[in-house]
Parts: sequence; structure tokens; C-alpha cells
Amino acid sequence: MHHRWKKGQSRTCNCVVKYLQEVGSAPFSKIKEHVNSKLRNGVTSSRLANILSKYPDFEKVGMTIYPGEVGGYSDQRYPISIWALSPSE
Repeated sequence: MHHRWKKGQSRTCNCVVKYLQEVGSAPFSKIKEHVNSKLRNGVTSSRLANILSKYPDFEKVGMTIYPGEVGGYSDQRYPISIWALSPSE
């Protein structure tokens, strides 16, 4: 499961792996929130999406519908992907 991460992404990848080992599976927004709370520079949505989709250690296990936040798009709902660690071989 642990292979060499691309240079510059190792802290982010390791943070995501540790979080998913604790919780099992999590929506994209919760993963991003956790990484941003743990790492000083945080991560952008596009960088996190690239990491999750690029490496075979992570797998998309489904989608869920989230309601919009109060004050923003409160009447709209949008899909969010759910991610987990791939089973070890």
C-alpha cells in the first residue's frame, strides 16, 4: 500500500491515508477539511482531487447528495464523492 508518493505530495497523501484509516470512508469535503486542519499550508480542492484519483491507494466508493450551506446555496443540493482506502493485496 505504501509506495513512493510524488515529490511534494507525500505529507498530504500520508495525512489522507491516516485519516481514512481512522474513519474508514469519508466524503471529499471532510477529507479536505481534515487535511487543511492538520497541515500548515493545507490543500486545494483540485490538488486533493488529483491525489485521490491518481493513486491506486484510494478508491471512490460512492456518491452522496449534500444540501447547500445556510446563507449560500441553501435551496440547492449537490453531489459529493465518498473515498476510502483500496483493499490491500
